[in-house]
Amino acid sequence: MSQKNLFNRSALAIAVAIISSNASAAGFLLNEYSTSALGRAFSGAGAVGDNASEGSRNPAAMMLFDRPALSVGAVYIDPTVDIKGRDNDMFTANNIAPNALVPNAHFIFPINDKWAVGTSMTTNFGLATDFSKDYAGGLAGGKTDLKTVNLNLSGAYRLNDNFSFGLGANAVYADAEITRHLGVGSQSIPLPGVGPSTTAAKLKGDDWGYGWNAGILYEINQDNRLSFTYRSKVKVKFEEGKFSNDLPALAGGLNGSTVKGKLDLNLPDVWEFSGYHKVAPQWAVHYTAAYTGWSEFKELTAYQKSNGKELFHKPEHFKDAWRLALGTTYFYDDNWTFRTGIAYDESPVPAKYRSISIPDQDRYWLSAGSTYAFNENASVDVGIAYMYGKKVNINERLKEDSPATMTHFKSEGSAWLYGVNFNYTF
Repeated sequence: MSQKNLFNRSALAIAVAIISSNASAAGFLLNEYSTSALGRAFSGAGAVGDNASEGSRNPAAMMLFDRPALSVGAVYIDPTVDIKGRDNDMFTANNIAPNALVPNAHFIFPINDKWAVGTSMTTNFGLATDFSKDYAGGLAGGKTDLKTVNLNLSGAYRLNDNFSFGLGANAVYADAEITRHLGVGSQSIPLPGVGPSTTAAKLKGDDWGYGWNAGILYEINQDNRLSFTYRSKVKVKFEEGKFSNDLPALAGGLNGSTVKGKLDLNLPDVWEFSGYHKVAPQWAVHYTAAYTGWSEFKELTAYQKSNGKELFHKPEHFKDAWRLALGTTYFYDDNWTFRTGIAYDESPVPAKYRSISIPDQDRYWLSAGSTYAFNENASVDVGIAYMYGKKVNINERLKEDSPATMTHFKSEGSAWLYGVNFNYTF
């Protein structure tokens, strides 16, 4: 088992983690930008205009506000993801995805009836899976952790009573860590101090990427509007990645020392169309169709930092994927608003390329939430959603260069999501 092969596996795993993020959306693209949106399964995103969070989804939606508006909150994700060995129980691992808290903050400042500016802090990508250190399949499944923060600054312009346009700039900070252990691979290295929990690969890195987003809001009338948005791909350059392992030098390892590698990744772009229609004095319906350009992720190539030598090159064959959502809102009175929604997330990962470190699958959502307005300025949102993933089979080599290590798994996952946001208009 060479140092190069271990680096290839770890860099590959972290790249897949970064390009495809948290256990609450297919492809692991996070949607949790707001609690009110969570309660309607993110249907109507960018068109509803119920609080300041809508500006992060569609900058043109900021023209729906005539006073400064603030929204701050978080969504708590409680996933249950299990991996089962189809041929051997030693490859079974339960609850591999830890809980996560996804914060959000948004502010909109209308300058006049023609212009508005706004800013937001959200998380668009994120992943966490964690197997035990002595897991038998440790070369394929260990600790994979990605945290990102998306900072957005945007502006909007109202052309007339019907059309508004918005444009924003995004700075994305990504912090990632991947750790793999030998597991049953330790049997091929009969050396003192080498066992299943020996660290075979550990890669850490953090860096910034930059992109932009744009949106159009078409207001048919006061009760009906359409939103069309685009968020660009973002290239994250991991220029100072640190790789290490605890393998002894006799096994081609680093014995705890560190080397540097670099890797460029393109996070996918997203097209989104939404609608909002108040069909009765107390009822509204909303819907969204989003298309994510995962096919941008065709291959991975990593280089050694010191000399630019190619460390690996591997095709991935991700495919573009859809997200469809439908919801309804009930305006009970001046204080209470209730909402619900359903959604379907299509996985971008072809079945033969699934990995136990990111056991992606098609997902179905059922959501509900409410808003309580204390007065005309202050309100609080609460929301809850249940996400269920289809059962899938995974066939993965524990060592990429060894067909004999092909191992068969099955996976199923679900998650409960709970959110709360405080909203205030000045």
